[in-house]
Amino acid sequence: MWSRVAPWHPSLTAPARLRALLGDDRARYEARQGADAARFAAGRLLLKYAAARALRVEPDGLELAYGLTGRPLVRGRPRVALSLSHTGDLLCVAVTVLGCVGVDVESAGRRLYGTGLEPRMCAPAERDALARLPEAERDARLLRLWVLKEAYTKALAQGRLLPFTSFGFVPEEGGGGGEAVLLRDDGTPVTDPAWRFTTLPLDGTHLVGLAVRDTRRDGHAECSDPLDRLSRKSAENPLVSDSTELVGKGLPSWPG
Repeated sequence: MWSRVAPWHPSLTAPARLRALLGDDRARYEARQGADAARFAAGRLLLKYAAARALRVEPDGLELAYGLTGRPLVRGRPRVALSLSHTGDLLCVAVTVLGCVGVDVESAGRRLYGTGLEPRMCAPAERDALARLPEAERDARLLRLWVLKEAYTKALAQGRLLPFTSFGFVPEEGGGGGEAVLLRDDGTPVTDPAWRFTTLPLDGTHLVGLAVRDTRRDGHAECSDPLDRLSRKSAENPLVSDSTELVGKGLPSWPG
């Protein structure tokens, strides 16, 4: 689910109601100023709304909390997995009740190639693949790799603890959208049918990376890392059949 900050701007909500909706996040909101404060409040409201949509309940009754690594949670609802990303005034939330999820959103025009990022971001196989691309296509490929890696490490609640050079991706050829295959650092594919990795163009201006683990696929409740758990297994790698959509237009007028 995505939105600009404006529809969720804290100035649109009565102060007493905003304080109640923010709950434990109130102090963090009040410690911020200007656009940063507005984006923080809007992000928390959108998180609540997305979780409520997934649970088919009213958002007012949900309370956000945070795991040890800062991952947003819904208190008392352990099945709900949330992830939040923002850039500028754009917010993007991913939610699932079937496993774990990570999301990242970046400007589609962001320049990455030639900035010195590749040695710190790409596994050797990815750097080799980049070198074989026409130079005009390398920025777009790097951006897809960036959002996929950000999304994957968020889904694992690892953040920057998992070096980006220790794994890789092979995105589908073509435009910004499409599925991707996870690679080990030596370039061999990882086969774990519970995981799905994809990129999605957003509003013609941004690119979203999404990593989703569906626990129905293997019966493991924990959000395990296939680089460890399946490093010696070989299997088919079917895509998760459930559809993925970006919901942005026509959001209802909550919180009011």
